[in-house]
Amino acid sequence: MTAINDIVTAGQYFLVITVELVILFIGISFLVGLIREYVPEEKIRNILTSKHRGVGNIFGAFFGSLTPFCSCSTIPILVGLLDVGVPFGIAYSFLIASPLLNPVIFFLLLALFGLVPTLIYAAITF
Repeated sequence: MTAINDIVTAGQYFLVITVELVILFIGISFLVGLIREYVPEEKIRNILTSKHRGVGNIFGAFFGSLTPFCSCSTIPILVGLLDVGVPFGIAYSFLIASPLLNPVIFFLLLALFGLVPTLIYAAITF
């Protein structure tokens, strides 16, 4: 009988997480739509692209490290960046940095391991 209870509990957990992620995905997609509606595409493209090689990747990774989202909610932002014409390398830097280095992870590592290991993790993931 405990096996059935475990399956029911796992199913309930799956449904709750699924609903939460769907709501998060829809909310982030809505915010990206608002940003695309009110911020000109040229402004976004000009901020993230630079005349110097590699600076745009640093901006993309920095912007990704500021977003406290998991990878499933990073996808709508990535699609929005690609739609406005941001180069793929910059968008990819955002995609990699966003789930690996965000404020929640940074402060959690800082509290658990201290400053030096946190800075090493931040440098590697950035």
